[in-house]
Amino acid sequence: LKTPGQSDASPHQYLLRHSQKLADYPTLSLSLSLGGKMEISLASLTVSIAIAAVSWWVWRTLNWVWFKPKMLESCLRRQGLAGTPYTPLVGDLKKIFSMATEAKSRPIKLTDDIQPRVMPYLMQMLKTHGRTFFTWFGPIPVIIITDPAQIKEVLNKVYDFPKANTFPMFKLIVTGIVSYDGDKWAKHRRIINPAFHLEKIKIMVPAFHKSCSEVVGEWDK
Repeated sequence: LKTPGQSDASPHQYLLRHSQKLADYPTLSLSLSLGGKMEISLASLTVSIAIAAVSWWVWRTLNWVWFKPKMLESCLRRQGLAGTPYTPLVGDLKKIFSMATEAKSRPIKLTDDIQPRVMPYLMQMLKTHGRTFFTWFGPIPVIIITDPAQIKEVLNKVYDFPKANTFPMFKLIVTGIVSYDGDKWAKHRRIINPAFHLEKIKIMVPAFHKSCSEVVGEWDK
């Protein structure tokens, strides 16, 4: 029997058509599930990359501020060098500036020794640790030598003792033998070396004396 508005389709065709519509729902649910999992995976990947980047930056900072300076300090002490213990990040800079400020605040006479006023920190280190010691410019250790033979060896062996590139802008601001290194330094050193021959310097002694006398005379006035 047919009710009003009922189609001529058989019961089998009716069930087949509706079963196909029902079959589409699991596919839609699966697509939504896969899309949600992909979003979660991308978010997890982003978080993992961010954590890795932060961890790498923290490690580099700790290595620069603490681990590497302490390793260098231990290495220097094993070689028999004396020096100040490392202070994180600032090194001895705070002490250097405070001692310089204190020394300049005290009055001085022309007959007084000028070295404690100009280099108070280095003079104290020389008295405490001897003629060869190390100090800290921030996290960078600096070895101070005062023996003329050692200074000559360091200045002549430019390939064994290259200049430290502590301030990259220094080479752009200051040009000349002070900033040159390697073959370029050796070439310019050979060019200017005759001007610093002992006999030529002796000829300039009267000019040095006259200039210094004029300055001292101005100070006396």
